[in-house]
Amino acid sequence: MKIQKLDAELREKTAAAAALAFSQYRQREDNPPPSQGASITFLGTGGNPEAVFSQLPCTAGFYLEVAGLRLYVDPGPGAVVRAREAGIDLGLLDGIYISHGHLDHYAGAEAVIEGMCWGMFTRRGLLMAPEQVLERDRLISRYHQGKNSGLGYKGGPSVIPLQAHRPILLKDATLTPIPVHHAEENYGFILDTGKLTLAYTSDTNYIQSYLSPTGIQYLPRRGPIMDLTEIVDFRRDIKDTFSQVDVLIANVTGHNVYAHRHITTLGLAHLLQGSKVKLCFITHFNHCCLWPEDLRPAMANFVENNSGTRTLYAEDGRCYDILASLA
Repeated sequence: MKIQKLDAELREKTAAAAALAFSQYRQREDNPPPSQGASITFLGTGGNPEAVFSQLPCTAGFYLEVAGLRLYVDPGPGAVVRAREAGIDLGLLDGIYISHGHLDHYAGAEAVIEGMCWGMFTRRGLLMAPEQVLERDRLISRYHQGKNSGLGYKGGPSVIPLQAHRPILLKDATLTPIPVHHAEENYGFILDTGKLTLAYTSDTNYIQSYLSPTGIQYLPRRGPIMDLTEIVDFRRDIKDTFSQVDVLIANVTGHNVYAHRHITTLGLAHLLQGSKVKLCFITHFNHCCLWPEDLRPAMANFVENNSGTRTLYAEDGRCYDILASLA
């Protein structure tokens, strides 16, 4: 009798819990209005392999709320865990943006898509990613692109392959993909709300050659750069584009390492000189920026003092009020 009673109790409670979960995550009715302000939450501020497997810093990308738009950018490994810790409801997302097909930028995307699309029961939200990510390398499964309705799950996102300089309308804002120099197909973006322009560099190299005490040096494959006195040649398209916005989110990776693939803070200070940028966040830190010593405050200080642009270093899990920071 005891085991029969236990069985009956388990059946009743499991059925009730399953129905509750179903209504909470798959048949949602609540849709609170988005904030009309502008904020950014860094769910992860790390990049490159050491950060991916050590999670120091975390590698979950960032979340934007701007002019009523809720956008998750570059959901890397740990994305859903960090979103939960930050109290972000993935079921309210309007879109997901993947800049390129490297693990630290897309590996958490499929779980985030399931949250945005209410357990793949509902057609909602946008997935914006390079064609290489969507089709050629199929880094996001067809199921998570909403293309396998035969499985019984008929939900999924609307998929928009990114194209260079082709604007995407997102509610009252316009997002324009900007090709950058890092992976095979890689896009930063400019988000224009009419009142605020905000840009994201994604990963890109910048310095091409520099002056040293012994003459002009062309960029080494890996670095570190120890003898730079002045930047000679640089990615002019990157400077011309990302220097004309109000707020810049810059993936630096380090101060003077891996410059063949990343801006670095040496390059960022040059990019910001003479720019219109009022506020810059530096993020996408290599593990070496935090261990064995936290170099991020000094890196932000270097950029700010060499460019005159207010520069903040992003911290894992921290939310920044952009408008308040601009005031």
